[in-house]
Amino acid sequence: MCAIQSRQAPSGHVGGHAAAGTVLPPAAAAGIGITRLVFWTAPNHHRGMRWSGMSPRISLLLLLLIAPARADLTNDISALLSARHMARGQTGVQVVRLGQDPAGSAIVFQHNATTPLAPASNMKLLTTSAALDRLGGDFRFRTLLLQRRDDLLIVGDGDPTFGDAELLRPHGWTATTTLENWAELLKSRGITRVGDIVLDDSVFDQVFTHPGWPNDQLHKRYAAGVCGLNLNANCLDFYLEPSRRGERVGYRTEPPAGFAAIANTCVAGAKNAVWLSRLPGEDKIKLGGEIDAPNRVPISVTVHDPAMYFGAVFAETLAAAGIRVEGTVRRESGATDPGATTPLAVHETPIEVVLRRANKDSMNLYAEALLKRLGRETSGQPGSWANGADAVRQFLLSRAIASSEFVIDDGSGLSKENRISANGITRVLMADFYSPQREMFLGTLAVGGSDGTLDKRFRDDLRGRVFAKTGYIDRVRALSGFLRTRKGNWYAFSILINGPVGSEARQTADKIVAAIDKND
Repeated sequence: MCAIQSRQAPSGHVGGHAAAGTVLPPAAAAGIGITRLVFWTAPNHHRGMRWSGMSPRISLLLLLLIAPARADLTNDISALLSARHMARGQTGVQVVRLGQDPAGSAIVFQHNATTPLAPASNMKLLTTSAALDRLGGDFRFRTLLLQRRDDLLIVGDGDPTFGDAELLRPHGWTATTTLENWAELLKSRGITRVGDIVLDDSVFDQVFTHPGWPNDQLHKRYAAGVCGLNLNANCLDFYLEPSRRGERVGYRTEPPAGFAAIANTCVAGAKNAVWLSRLPGEDKIKLGGEIDAPNRVPISVTVHDPAMYFGAVFAETLAAAGIRVEGTVRRESGATDPGATTPLAVHETPIEVVLRRANKDSMNLYAEALLKRLGRETSGQPGSWANGADAVRQFLLSRAIASSEFVIDDGSGLSKENRISANGITRVLMADFYSPQREMFLGTLAVGGSDGTLDKRFRDDLRGRVFAKTGYIDRVRALSGFLRTRKGNWYAFSILINGPVGSEARQTADKIVAAIDKND
């Protein structure tokens, strides 16, 4: 992992190379490796790229063979699928033995494999694969800090990692560390006051939440809005400090929340039953319930307008650093006309970090940011769910997946309108497996018994050999990915379970993976 780096732009110089400067004091820069803070780098938005299309290796997916049935494997999986609890739902399964190349691969089991089913978070496999293919493994999200006369401009690129406290906390950083570093940079240049804080989030549209998401859940972390400028996963984190029983608790927020109206009725009590809510379209937050001890894991609520949240927190950060903001925080599209601005800093995040958080940790915001950034790249227009979904559709068609096997509605799988077949997912996985980006993509998946959403699953002899994406919403359970068998062979699999099948469905999916390993 690389350390966070920083360089300052030569004073008064626009363009060219920067002189080396000092590395900002990184509280755990050594561990972060994920988000580089680089002052003054040349712009590069990966324009002019094209779909990789049907390479000779990938085109062989069209010739995927169905291997002679393996009686033991077929019997084992069929028995699992015929269990009483599974009869209440609908299941699609496909298992592919992966050869040295696509021509050596073959389907070894399938059941309703071309039936489009709701994938839940397995949708992220399609989004991340399409983004990696289209944007490339070298792509970086770049958030710019610029100066235009007395104003400060922040130009977003849709980076979902910016100030993500959960991501940064293990490395000693907070949601505002980068903003604090920016404030120190301004002070080092003798800047003690600024005019407006101008926010350009026009890389994406301003439809922050998907119309297909549940309206009664938009205050929850997994339904956070996506924007061209994001901060702390577009959530406000609460840490509560109860005192005597029955008395109202104290609290602090990360980041500080001077911009929000918070009504606190939460009291110290005998149990942990805290709730947060937010009025639709506003940053009026209610904190209620009771708590018996300080919470170590933050309790989060989403914000209404992520870009304005970013700007408000930056204004508070500047004020805390002794820099007076004399103007307002406002939004302006196309704020970076050539020659009109002086760049001060660039915050960069490699795409691999975003892919890992989307797949390994199943962060919806990250998948939606990738979808919209993909839409921006392919259409040249502000990224939206419409042009992002169209980009994923074109990607799936390029992988020889019939249009009847999928419906693309969002990037994360939170919308219940999404559909994809088990065959569609395994074809995408095969393309990833035989791609030059194979190792990067495998590294984004949760590892059984080890990390991510699989850390508590496959803790038997399959530990460390299952690389997969989980999926879970109401009436949907899914598991798709790769298995490296005890013999060292590789399989791609997709298991999509829809309907009122209960908690047993997850166990069934795990047993199917175990059956593949057993019968290799």
